[in-house]
Amino acid sequence: MLYKFVGGDDDVLVEVFDKAVAEGGLKFGAAWAFNDPFEFKFTSVAPASREAFDAWHLIHAPDKTPQQLDNAWDAFAGGSADWNTQMLPRIHLLGSAYVLCLAQRWDSHLMWAHYARSHRGFAIRYRAEVLDELSGLEGYVGKGPVVYRDEVPRLHWFDGDPNESMGPIIGTKSSEWAYEQEYRVVLSGQPQEDAVYRTIRPELIDGVILGARAPEPLIRRAIDLRRLRPDFSVDQARSRAGEFGLVASRMDDHSRVIGEFL
Repeated sequence: MLYKFVGGDDDVLVEVFDKAVAEGGLKFGAAWAFNDPFEFKFTSVAPASREAFDAWHLIHAPDKTPQQLDNAWDAFAGGSADWNTQMLPRIHLLGSAYVLCLAQRWDSHLMWAHYARSHRGFAIRYRAEVLDELSGLEGYVGKGPVVYRDEVPRLHWFDGDPNESMGPIIGTKSSEWAYEQEYRVVLSGQPQEDAVYRTIRPELIDGVILGARAPEPLIRRAIDLRRLRPDFSVDQARSRAGEFGLVASRMDDHSRVIGEFL
């Protein structure tokens, strides 16, 4: 299972629920607007030699003219090398990448606090098959679990499969974010949009886990959807007796448990 934590003010939570759960809507956030401005950093590594550079292009970009090859090679030299091979590519990447941030676990106190408005929101639970549908979306670039490290990845220019060179860049974050256990899906889109939106089949959503402080209108809307879809689960995050660990308990149609305190 994969999960998406959702928050928002109480007066919009039901509307957000309908779009994201009942209708299967997805929001891919713009990389340039991430709350961590240091994502997608990398260290640029130049080709080992001009011979290796030319050999790579013969295989992967044989249509380049001699002048284009000379210009590309010159980008690795001189005072503008860092700008040409590190700063400018990162600016382009941040401007055109859009990311769906999912989680590999739902029972993280920090995730509920940071991304589900301190348990007033909910977590969407996606079936494993959702990955196949996400891979077929317009603009699809890649997907996978995020790797957490203290050092930024290295981008080896013109070395290896060009379709794989950006994988470590878009899939690595600082170790301080490791609690998220993120799984991300990346699309490419028009530069500098706030987000791009896609839709999946709602039946790929297995259910929701409501926060311990979920407002009653959100609870009622989730239960109403369960009546329409018997295979749709509605649980609520609660604390284990005598422990801090979280459990998901089925929401009853009528009775409520004060899960915030128990």
